[in-house]
Amino acid sequence: MSQDWETGQLAEADPQQVGVIELDIVNNRILPLAVHLQPGNTWTGVSSMVRLGMQHIAEGTDHLLSLLVLLLPAPLLFSRKRWESFGGVRYSLVHLLRIVTAFTVGHSLTLLLGAMEWVHLPGQPVETLTAVSILVSALHAWRPVFPGKEMWIAAGFGLVHGLAFADTLANLSLGTRRMVLSILGFNAGIELMQLLIIAVTIPILIVLSRRPTYRLVRVGGALLASAAAIFWIIERAAM
Repeated sequence: MSQDWETGQLAEADPQQVGVIELDIVNNRILPLAVHLQPGNTWTGVSSMVRLGMQHIAEGTDHLLSLLVLLLPAPLLFSRKRWESFGGVRYSLVHLLRIVTAFTVGHSLTLLLGAMEWVHLPGQPVETLTAVSILVSALHAWRPVFPGKEMWIAAGFGLVHGLAFADTLANLSLGTRRMVLSILGFNAGIELMQLLIIAVTIPILIVLSRRPTYRLVRVGGALLASAAAIFWIIERAAM
């Protein structure tokens, strides 16, 4: 059984045994194959898509890195093309949540459009643009590139990442009803995992950004992200 949406068995999952072919040596015949299928329902199918969305984010290092690097300078004030001191808890929370929300809206939109095949771009340029978004975010974390416009940039990056997410669903070849439910479940899984990671990250960023040593964290994170992004750009552009 390669795929059965209602039992949560997807094409990209590991194959599962549904029966055993047995040989009756005495009578020299093959016994009838008894196929044992698990009962399925819509809830199981949607649940499997939620898990798939969570797994996609947990294993998608590039997607997480793009958002996290964009958040690095978010608690800081800026002046004269430089990052300055901590902007306060309220400022930091508002700024951080705006960035996360904009990124979510962006990728949710293109996930819907891409999964329904209303918009389609080849995988290579989308994956390359995803890596470029990490590089741009890293440059901004090092030195303000688009200060005050992070929400709009996050929304734009989200649009690119949503197209990358959409390939996972488009390849399942589902009917309209199941595809709509899959989009909702998959996106819910993405958001649950993102919220979990953000819930851990935001308090840490707010605490660290109060300290003078946060500059080392910010610059160090930007350099590591830049190195990873440049590697991915070269790798994906050569595919």
